[in-house]
Amino acid sequence: MGMLINGQWSEQDQIIFEGAYERNVSHCRSPIVAHDIIAQPGRFILIASWSCPWSHRTMLFRQLLGLSEYLGLHITGGKKVQGYSANHGEHWQIPGSDLTILHLHQLYRLNDQDYTGRATVPILWDSLNQKIISNESTHILEIMASIDASQHTAITLKLPTAQLESEMQVLNTQIYTHLSNGVYRAGFAQSQTAYESSVQEVFTMLKELNNRLANHRYLMGDILTQADWLLFPTLVRFDIDYYLHSRCTLHRLKDFVHLWDYARTLYNMPGIAATVNFAAIHQSNYHDAKIIPLMPAQNWQQTQ
Repeated sequence: MGMLINGQWSEQDQIIFEGAYERNVSHCRSPIVAHDIIAQPGRFILIASWSCPWSHRTMLFRQLLGLSEYLGLHITGGKKVQGYSANHGEHWQIPGSDLTILHLHQLYRLNDQDYTGRATVPILWDSLNQKIISNESTHILEIMASIDASQHTAITLKLPTAQLESEMQVLNTQIYTHLSNGVYRAGFAQSQTAYESSVQEVFTMLKELNNRLANHRYLMGDILTQADWLLFPTLVRFDIDYYLHSRCTLHRLKDFVHLWDYARTLYNMPGIAATVNFAAIHQSNYHDAKIIPLMPAQNWQQTQ
């Protein structure tokens, strides 16, 4: 994918170490008065991609927390030339500026002319101060969750009680380590050992979640929590992306009965389907292909 090194684009990508994939640390984190998102509608822009699960997390929270009318959304996409295209191969005028860019890494360089790292999404952009507030999904979620939007719109996301907080955080870490990031460790692995280890972790975690959901409606019991929505982007991509392209081929999501029903239950909740673009997820792996394979058949509308 390539990266910026001291503000200059390079086609090298420093993500493989001794045959194993290691996710780069996101570096952009600026202070923000979170309530400004409500007080100044349109000032902040969420820059995301349909194909990216970390982007999907932030799009879900934007929807669930009722922030759509306050926090703008720009979807990147198109063929990856010098990383993410800023606007599907067309020039994009940076919000709050007269400048236009073609590549997303140009926004990173505008924010920091000596930036070293990958030009990733999601991004929370401050159009007033012309800076990146954050490029880390977890940090962006924390900002969103801290906003008291209840006076402006209905919040449909239930935040965890103190009693569930500790257990939920442990589960979130396990899911991220073994599954949500595990599929990428499998897909990018350059040694058989690293690949097989990652794949085993992925399916061990899926089996544990499937067993958990045999006796739970949601991950933490009878109420929806943050944990469910952090897991959902990985599940919705599994059969059309990770099964095929990350070589996680032992089983499909559809083979885990309880997990599959649970995933479709989440998908069919109000407003959630609008955050999913199956075609974009599938096609993101075939930008240079002359023939795009047909997407695996799935029925996300069918629930029990």
